[in-house]
Amino acid sequence: MRVLVTSKSFGRTAPAAIDLLKSSGIDMVRGSKPSMTAADIAAEIAGFDALIVGNDTVDADVMAAGRALRLIHMHGTGLDAIDVEAATARGILVSNAPGANRNAVAELTVGLILVAARSIDRHIDILKAGKWERTAGHEVSGKTIGMLGLGQIGRRIVELMSGFGVRVVAYDVAPDRGWATDRGVTLVDDADAVFAAADYLVLAMPLSAATRKFVDGRRIGLMKPSAVLINTARGGLVDDAALCTAVREKRIAGAALDVFDPEPLPLDSPLRSAGLTLTPHLAATSIETAAEVSMIVARNVVDVLVHGRFDSAVNPQALTNRSGAVR
Repeated sequence: MRVLVTSKSFGRTAPAAIDLLKSSGIDMVRGSKPSMTAADIAAEIAGFDALIVGNDTVDADVMAAGRALRLIHMHGTGLDAIDVEAATARGILVSNAPGANRNAVAELTVGLILVAARSIDRHIDILKAGKWERTAGHEVSGKTIGMLGLGQIGRRIVELMSGFGVRVVAYDVAPDRGWATDRGVTLVDDADAVFAAADYLVLAMPLSAATRKFVDGRRIGLMKPSAVLINTARGGLVDDAALCTAVREKRIAGAALDVFDPEPLPLDSPLRSAGLTLTPHLAATSIETAAEVSMIVARNVVDVLVHGRFDSAVNPQALTNRSGAVR
């Protein structure tokens, strides 16, 4: 059995994950390039039983080329770059590692809130430039955190922020009302209410056809002039042009973004010159998270390829299509 790995971080801080594959009779091969396009993966996937990807695009062409593919595993949580529907039609299982990166993403999110509140990044640049200038910022205590999404990451953000004495207003398509009540979170049935209430608007929702450009010009217009947008979820959730216009016209105070669409962020992106805080999709990049995710992925690959267990799959219905799948 063979697995193609295009994820840069798989096994880098968890050699035990690679050892587990080897000891289970699975031959691991890394992709030939540091960053792989869908066409690159399609050119190399023939003969592999499984594919472990990072933020790589895995489309129907990749699956057509991978005639032996039984499993596509995301080294992380988000599945928006994988055509799960096409995989299901071909009898290919798709898995991820939900929750493994929740603490790392939540911690960076809190960090970006603090950076935005006190303009920490700008003051660092000022001091490095040889100047001694200070601008008064804001305290986070007493402010309203607006949460869009209360999945595992969103809930962890709320838990970490609770020590700051903030109010939390949240919207989620399927909220855990008992958890929200216990945490003092105010749930609303309309996302617009979160935009209007937030001092710091935090995106912690998945990207889908329904949520693409969810943060558009109309909704940004509902925000306070003093509000700041924080996005550590997916870049496609935000209409970049509308955000840049709002910041330049001082209709909102700013934004801190860790994710973009596309990635890497193009050199000519207007986001680079809009006075925003930008980090290079850093949220889940911690040594602890990489190790945990790698072990989860390795165990799941072994479960599917060696033991025939499919508990980790997000599309178990693919099994019913395997015998008649188009190859």
